[in-house]
Amino acid sequence: MGRVLLRLLLLFLPPLVPVAVYVGEAPAPAPDPVDSRIPSTALFVLGDSSVNCGDNTLFYPLLPLNFSSSFLCDASRHRLLPDLIADLMRLSRPPPFYGLNGSAAGAYGGVNYGSAQGTIVSSAAAGFSFGGGGYFLVQSLNQQVRQVSEAIQLIQIEAGPAAARHVASSALFLLSFGADDYFRLLARGSESDASAPKYGRRGFARFLVARMIYAIRHLYEADVRRVAVMGVGPLGCSPRVLWEGRRRLDGLDCDEEVNEVIQGYNAKLAARLAKLRSELPDSEFVFCDVYKGVMNIISNPGIYGFENVRKACCGLGQFGGMIGCLAKEMECDVPQKHVWWDFYSTTEAVNALLANWTWWPPSPERQLSICEPMFLKQLARHGIAG
Repeated sequence: MGRVLLRLLLLFLPPLVPVAVYVGEAPAPAPDPVDSRIPSTALFVLGDSSVNCGDNTLFYPLLPLNFSSSFLCDASRHRLLPDLIADLMRLSRPPPFYGLNGSAAGAYGGVNYGSAQGTIVSSAAAGFSFGGGGYFLVQSLNQQVRQVSEAIQLIQIEAGPAAARHVASSALFLLSFGADDYFRLLARGSESDASAPKYGRRGFARFLVARMIYAIRHLYEADVRRVAVMGVGPLGCSPRVLWEGRRRLDGLDCDEEVNEVIQGYNAKLAARLAKLRSELPDSEFVFCDVYKGVMNIISNPGIYGFENVRKACCGLGQFGGMIGCLAKEMECDVPQKHVWWDFYSTTEAVNALLANWTWWPPSPERQLSICEPMFLKQLARHGIAG
């Protein structure tokens, strides 16, 4: 009972102060030898609304964090990217962290620590509170990394250091952050990020990348070795951005200025991950260019069976970008014909293509691979035959 209470205090309460950004070079810990040939039998997910439907909270379903997809947490109706990657790994959907029973046994097959509206920057540091309760409800990157570390420590207590090291080093860790940070940076009114004037749009990218690298270093120190980092998609083509810029864009399919900002962030993150691979022994860090995948669909919708690349499947107003998806009755008749589900989340049909493009090598049938320097099937050691 005492251990459970301690775990609740460590994992559920947000930090009182933001974690400082690492800017120097820290010596890497001497890695324990692990068999790099072992296939991944667990998928751990950290991220924002791109990986969590809103059920990762103590108060779900009474108080979901993402009203725009909360009624779609039934994976039989709408699956996010991690669910589809889990299928390719022949694993069950990773359960949400707050749905675990408090024992290490629930973490062996993987966990989804993702938090809808979760950001790289903590709520307090960024200056937004999500209606006053977000400091507690929303799990930032820093908090999710801390939860991973505590789960690994719990496995070590219950099963021993060797078991904990095996779970951490052989599992596939998927990180998908940044979309919610940029959504608030680009938004107007009450949704806007108060840190925008401080950093500027391009300076914000350097700040976010530094935080991401700092977090990945922490995961490495906890024996994590296989990490796939998803880039941010083309938010400049999303229904919310199109709606906010409807007069200025005058019929254009995308806001190129916004997309340039996103591409700048993705490029910085990919370059820094490549550098980090050379700094940390036995590390395998993969960058997956979600922007490239979604833009390929938007540029060639007919090839993939899409008919609408601008309007959200679920939402009100022009492009479905004025009011988000508040009830399942607002859902369009044929979601698989839409690229966008709501303000800036993609539909399951898009997610399915992205999952295949991250998992498999390019081929005449699959046409595209978006991960470097290897595809996720290689990273997970599930063989390389396509």
